Amino acid sequence: MNGNIIYKAGVIGTINGIMLGLIMKWIEMFFGMKVYTLLLNVDFLPVIGTVPWGEEFLFVFHLLFSIAITLSYVHFVIPLKIFKNWNKYSLAFLTIMPVILLYFPLAAWSLKEAVLPSDLKAFIVWSILHLIYALSLPKAI
Repeated sequence: MNGNIIYKAGVIGTINGIMLGLIMKWIEMFFGMKVYTLLLNVDFLPVIGTVPWGEEFLFVFHLLFSIAITLSYVHFVIPLKIFKNWNKYSLAFLTIMPVILLYFPLAAWSLKEAVLPSDLKAFIVWSILHLIYALSLPKAI
């Protein structure tokens, strides 16, 4: 993979992560749905979860994860021969589906007050925003 693609993936991942985070923060501020809290939550993780991270550091963790998703899409998913004839947008949705489904364990394991795994409205918001995120993954190629 050439440096230009890695750079583009990093930029797209960063922009996507910032937009996703800001929109979720706005939704939490105005509607009280704690999707932003869930997005940044690491309190259930061993060692990392015991550190009292500030919001800025948690947002950086989120951005690193966003960049990793974009790089995975570009570096692993697209080159796989089994996906050779697939549409890039279909692959982007396939790539983001595990992240959407992470809603349930993240909500269940959260020690902070976040959303409940059974909160259908929060899951729909989480899903729609991550699907929109997936639309820009093909731009990283």
